[in-house]
Amino acid sequence: MSQSIYRTGLALLIGFVIIALALPYWQVIRANDLVGDPRYNRYRLNEIENSSERGRILDRNGVVLASTEMTPNGARRTYSMPALAHVTGFHSAIFGDSDIEKAFAPYLQGQEGADPFKAMFDRLLHRPTVGSDVVLTIDSKLQAVAEEAMGSSKGAAVVIQPKTGEILALVSHPYFDPNTMEKDWDKLKNDPGTPMVNRATQGLYVPGSTFKTVILAAALDSGVTNPDEIFDFKMETDSYGRAYHLESFNGYEIYCANHGMTSPGRAQLRLADVFAQSCNIAFARLGVRLGSQRLIEYAKRFGFETQIPLEIPDLPSQLSLKPGFLNDNAAVAATSFGQGQLQASPLQLAMVAATIARGGIAPQPFLVSEIRTGKYSTTVGQPKQWHEVVSPTTAREVADMMVHAVDTGWAKGAQVSGVRVAGKTGTAEILPGETPHGWFIGFAPEDDPQVAVAVIKEYAGPGSTEAVPVGKAIIQAALGK
Repeated sequence: MSQSIYRTGLALLIGFVIIALALPYWQVIRANDLVGDPRYNRYRLNEIENSSERGRILDRNGVVLASTEMTPNGARRTYSMPALAHVTGFHSAIFGDSDIEKAFAPYLQGQEGADPFKAMFDRLLHRPTVGSDVVLTIDSKLQAVAEEAMGSSKGAAVVIQPKTGEILALVSHPYFDPNTMEKDWDKLKNDPGTPMVNRATQGLYVPGSTFKTVILAAALDSGVTNPDEIFDFKMETDSYGRAYHLESFNGYEIYCANHGMTSPGRAQLRLADVFAQSCNIAFARLGVRLGSQRLIEYAKRFGFETQIPLEIPDLPSQLSLKPGFLNDNAAVAATSFGQGQLQASPLQLAMVAATIARGGIAPQPFLVSEIRTGKYSTTVGQPKQWHEVVSPTTAREVADMMVHAVDTGWAKGAQVSGVRVAGKTGTAEILPGETPHGWFIGFAPEDDPQVAVAVIKEYAGPGSTEAVPVGKAIIQAALGK
């Protein structure tokens, strides 16, 4: 009998010890995870939501972008700038949270970052909890300029401070209104214009000639070319009197009429000129010289095939859709002037421009700078490098050629009085008969970069006439010109 009592007592003691250890683990260490998990605590979360004031989302200058109004029917979330829906996201008791509203929900709800003693007394006294404010790197004034410049066009624009990685503006067209999202859900979900897709970070497009910036940097950095190289072309004249050159790469013929002749029947152009005039054949040659392995290596250095670290969802840019595609010289040639099976996001191409602007080092982009709780502030995002891509010498040479492209080439429309602007246009062919996408990437001022930008207009036409004016407007506003 005594042994049975002993074993029973020991089993009970062990059970109490396990419970004693589990309670502080779940009530202290994992408390926020448990409370904030909608799978187990939907009603609890709704109760917290209705009895608390969710923190605000602010732009870098303190402009309120999202706030909560307490009404007799509970809390109501309002958004002052619906065009930023793809950054702020939405907060919904029905559909959950997205983007910044989701990533920083514990702070906005007051579960993290708040004074624990004040939060405890607020709960005991049944006082509403006030969440922390989330401060973005976004400049709402610059965002408005970018929105206006894009007009009604479908597409996207990303603006980055190259030295810090701060995202100053992020445009995605079309967008949805988070204030009426719940009411419009079915309509938005079935809208062929896909307004709920963030084109800036999740839209993947053929990059066209903007990818020549990557090939130029790779060719210079690996030593397969140099700034003094002269490219020689045998030129012919078509029925319209235009000079053109035709060249075959493993049976794949490339036609180029982007530049004229420098002498009868010939064109001899420096590397900077073939970049400014966006000669497809010159870059096909450079790509084949690089070879598929080095092309892939350098593209990956710039961020292709990798998810860029960011607080909101983004998709990796792709070099090809099929394994082994780049094993063929024809595919390498097509990819090298921005076609082939390339798929790039506007965020990725803004990062290309920012990397060259920053001397060959890719900055790590971020959207949230700090969390504010009452009188206290906690830094969240801060300037840091992602990784080194090319040497400072290579970056300097590419930057000079990007300036040359704005001074003399197809990016001429991006010129800003008194500022050395660096840029590259792109006209991305999609399918026969379809109007191409128009691209522009660039940064300014070239000697002290304050802003890097990528712009795409879907199915709009040449980048030189469609995307460049948007990029110019953004650069002018960012520099106060």
